[in-house]
This record gives sequence, structure tokens and C-alpha cells, in this order.
Amino acid sequence: MFKRLSILIAASLLSTTAMASDNWTGWYVGGNAGYSRGNSDAETTLGGQWSTESAPLQSYVANEMSTSLEPDGAQFGVQLGYNHSFNGFLLGGELSYNRMNMDDTRQTGPKATTPFPSLTYDVHNKVEVDDELALRIKLGYASNRHAFYGTLGMVRVDATMSAGIVSNGLYNKRNSEADNLHGAQLGFGYEYDFGNNWSLRGEVLRTDLEDTDYMTEYQPGSTFVDPAYTESVNQDLDYTTVRIGLNYRF
Repeated sequence: MFKRLSILIAASLLSTTAMASDNWTGWYVGGNAGYSRGNSDAETTLGGQWSTESAPLQSYVANEMSTSLEPDGAQFGVQLGYNHSFNGFLLGGELSYNRMNMDDTRQTGPKATTPFPSLTYDVHNKVEVDDELALRIKLGYASNRHAFYGTLGMVRVDATMSAGIVSNGLYNKRNSEADNLHGAQLGFGYEYDFGNNWSLRGEVLRTDLEDTDYMTEYQPGSTFVDPAYTESVNQDLDYTTVRIGLNYRF
């Protein structure tokens, strides 16, 4: 009798869990908001006529133009996705668009060079992150009103990076590179079902993007135009996002 009763109770619990998990199956649409903070390292290599300058001056300029920026900002966006729950597991996919509003700028101001104190350079670096489009899969566990998941996918980000250098000897170089950067996004999240088609979630996401390469260009009035001095910049970008979202499930 006790064994039969135990089997009935276990079957009832499993049935209840399965029904609760089924609440997560279906399409959903929603919005999100949060904060992102990242890192963007710019490494500068000198070429062209720089080879005729002294090694200490070359080293100074390359080091001054190489820096680490920390873009950050509030972000918001929308998402559309589909979840399928089975046996307590959760499998889903999601497409999201977010406005990032991340940026950071560094300007040294005129600084005397160590090798030649009479020579000054003013160095500029900047990074701006505007839009993010991501397509991710989700895999996790759903029980009653709670869902825990990990997520991984592809991302495309609109970003602009720039660098420049100006000397008191009328050497003036600058350039910016606006590009669609591609990369990977991974993270984890938790979502709570209110029981009325609405759910609230929190996510932590890590985004790693491909490097950008660009060269500075002479500005009007600059000296030393020919033979040319060149500065090649390689700049990377990654960031972490913490955000909350509200979804309506159909």
C-alpha cells in the first residue's frame, strides 16, 4: 500500500513539474535595459619616414599613441525569441537589438617628449559603440516559475575608433574607422514567470569582438607630407553587460 501510494505521489509531482515547465514553451517579445563596460586596447606601429628618426623618439611616439580605453554606458533594446521546455530542460533562441551608448576618449594635451624637450605631441584616442545585433541560443533548466539558462551566440556591433597626433612642429595626423564588428557573445541568466504571460529576467553577458586596423591620415596644413610618416593602429574591443528584461510570452 505504501509503495503504491509513493508511486502515485511521485507521478503527481512529475506531472506537475512537466505542466509548470510547459508554461515556458512558446514565443515571447520584450524589452531590456542595463549597463555595459568594456576594454579597448590600441596598439600603434610606426612606419615610413619614422625609420629615419631616433629610436628614443620612435619609442616615445608609439607608446604615447598606444593606450587602453574603457568605454561604458547605459544600454537599452528589444528582443524576440522562442523557448521550448521538455522534461525540465529549456532550449531556446533569441534575436535582440540594443542601443549601447558606450564611449571613452583620451587626450593627452601637448606634452614635451623625453628625447627632445622642445618638441611636444598632443595624442588623441577614442572609441564609440553604437548598435548591437545579437542572435543567441539558450540552454537551461525550467521548474515551475523559475528558469535558469546559459546563452551563446553571434553578435554584430557598430563601432567607431579613432586616433590622432599633433605636434608643435605642425605635424597633424588623424583618422577614424567606423566598422561593423563581428564576434561572440556568451553569458547566463535567470527568469521569473509571474503566471500571467509576463516574466522578468536578469542577464550577464560577455561580448568579444574582432580587431580593427586603420592608419592615420595627414590633415590640412600638416608638414612632413612627403616622404610620408605612417602610424598603423590595431584596436580591439570587448565588454560585459548586466541587464534586466521584461518579456511577454504568447
